[in-house]
Amino acid sequence: MKKILSFLACMACMLSFSDFLGAEARNEELLIVGEERLDIQAKRLRESYPEIRANIENSLGWKLLSPPKVFLIADREIFEKMNGSPFISAFAVPSQHSIVIHLSSAISEAYVLHETFEHELCHLLLHDHIKDALLPKWLDEGICQWVSGSLGEILAGMGTAAGGINLLRHPIPLQQLSVSFPRDRGSLIQAYQESRLFVEYLVAQYGKGSLLNLLKHMKEGSPIDQAFSQAFPKSLPSLQEEWLEGLGSRGMWLLWVSEYLYEILFVFGALLTVLAFIRVMIRKRNYDPGEEDEE
Repeated sequence: MKKILSFLACMACMLSFSDFLGAEARNEELLIVGEERLDIQAKRLRESYPEIRANIENSLGWKLLSPPKVFLIADREIFEKMNGSPFISAFAVPSQHSIVIHLSSAISEAYVLHETFEHELCHLLLHDHIKDALLPKWLDEGICQWVSGSLGEILAGMGTAAGGINLLRHPIPLQQLSVSFPRDRGSLIQAYQESRLFVEYLVAQYGKGSLLNLLKHMKEGSPIDQAFSQAFPKSLPSLQEEWLEGLGSRGMWLLWVSEYLYEILFVFGALLTVLAFIRVMIRKRNYDPGEEDEE
């Protein structure tokens, strides 16, 4: 965190001497800092910012308290030194009301950049209204994935599947994901998956209003366990147990399909090709020129 804050402080100082992305990047709503060659991505962020901000504010019922600062970085090595993980493509620093995005070729795609920015902006809004100490990381990440519809900061191109992950055999207790997520690739993706699936389960089972009520109690200063008991008919441990049981019965096959969707489609396509080939061979073998002449 010290490295991150030092970097952002240096970038802020440089702003007083140079406008990296031109005067158009500076306005009352959004400040974007980066190399001049990243101006195309900066323009996309500026154009989509009003829509993204409105979507987040409407989803959570809160307002973003101040304009964010966005730092665009092209150098992967510099970015990794800041966040310490090769699997992260963006992160938010709520204390500085800032977002840092590494613009790889994948992240530069318009829709990926849009979802990534929306995810990180959601973090800033949550921390605007809830104290850091009261907001566990799994809930923070789960809500931002629910709002943006994506994994957000997970490096684009990794996919949501992490071969070998089985949430039922080896679930990570949410309590272990309160402060930080695991650093290895498989466990990291599993932590994101669990966070998102649990929040989606709460909304599907008890309604969006219950989730927003939970956030309201946390904003008022209630600890996580107390806030859950106030917003839901069951305690947090009971809800987690209920979710895992439901995942094991009704949702297991959906989870399996989501993790191996591309493999399933590939095999299905291959089978169709084989069946079509067999059909053609049978028709050729049964072909009788005499029948065609009679017709």
